[in-house]
Amino acid sequence: MEQIQDIIKELKQQNYAHFDVFYRMTKQQVFFAIVSIIKDQGLAEDILQDTYMRFLEKIHLFKDGSNPYAYLTQIGRNLAIDTYNQRKKEIRSEDIFETIPAEEPEEETSDDIFKILDELDAHEKEIVVMHAINDLKFREIAEITQKPLGTVLWIYNKAIKKLQKKVGEFR
Repeated sequence: MEQIQDIIKELKQQNYAHFDVFYRMTKQQVFFAIVSIIKDQGLAEDILQDTYMRFLEKIHLFKDGSNPYAYLTQIGRNLAIDTYNQRKKEIRSEDIFETIPAEEPEEETSDDIFKILDELDAHEKEIVVMHAINDLKFREIAEITQKPLGTVLWIYNKAIKKLQKKVGEFR
C-alpha cells in the first residue's frame, strides 16, 4: 500500500513514470467492481479505462492516506451505474443483465467466479465483490454505496449464506 501511496504522490506532481505499476496493482479489483454492475466484459474494460482517466483528472482531490482502492472503486462504480442507466434507457429491457461476455475470460477461475456471483442479486453481488475481491472494509462499502453499515453487513451475511448453499453445486 505504501508503494501505491508513493506512486499517487508522483502522479499528483504529473510524473507518470510509474503509472503502469499503479494500474497493474489496482486494475483487477476495480474491474470486478465494474463488471459486477455492467455484466459485459468488453464494456467493463472500456469503463475501467475511463475510471483511470477520471482518476488522473481528479487526482488533486485524492486525500493523502486515503484508500486508493476505495477511491478508484467509487469512480468505477459511478461510471458503471451511469453507463447502465444510459443503456437501460436505450435498450428498455432487463436483457443487459443476462448478457454473457463475448470474450472468454483469461482464467477458468474468473469464469467460476462469475457463475457463482450470478446466484446473487445486484446489491448482494456488489457488496460481496467490494469486500471479498476488492478487500474493502464494510465501513468503506457503506460509504461508497450510501447504505447504513448494518444494512451492508446484513446483505453481505445473507449473500455469503446463499453462496455457501450454492457453491457445492458448481463443483
